[in-house]
Amino acid sequence: MPFSTLRRALIAAATLGAAALSPYAAQADTSYYSEFGARPGMNAVVKDFLANVLADPRISAYFTNANIPVLDASLVNQFCMLEGGGCTFNENMKAIHQNLGVTQAAFNALAEDLQKSMMAHGVPLPAQNDLLAKLAPMEHDIVTK
Repeated sequence: MPFSTLRRALIAAATLGAAALSPYAAQADTSYYSEFGARPGMNAVVKDFLANVLADPRISAYFTNANIPVLDASLVNQFCMLEGGGCTFNENMKAIHQNLGVTQAAFNALAEDLQKSMMAHGVPLPAQNDLLAKLAPMEHDIVTK
């Protein structure tokens, strides 16, 4: 999916209804969790995603001081919860990102890196779009600059 299409999808997803799409009150469809390959698939996508992020000169500096193993586990739990895998994720995204100075361009780059990883692991487009739609409302908590 070209970047402009991804951006439009994220914007559309964010406007569809906060209650249905909120990552804090997600009503997850377990079939999407299965389409990711359950826990092993989520682990593989997140590992690949983090490798993409760390290699991406547009955003790698944001992760210089990050504890990557902890971030990996947290992202797996977050994605697992959002996609109906029964995992728990209770992190406060606003508090985590408040002092990082994340720009809109960095947020978009992160979304591109995630999409690249999902595509590389053969995650079907409906499952990709579902996860992106559930992550999109977090933009206002993450982008601070």
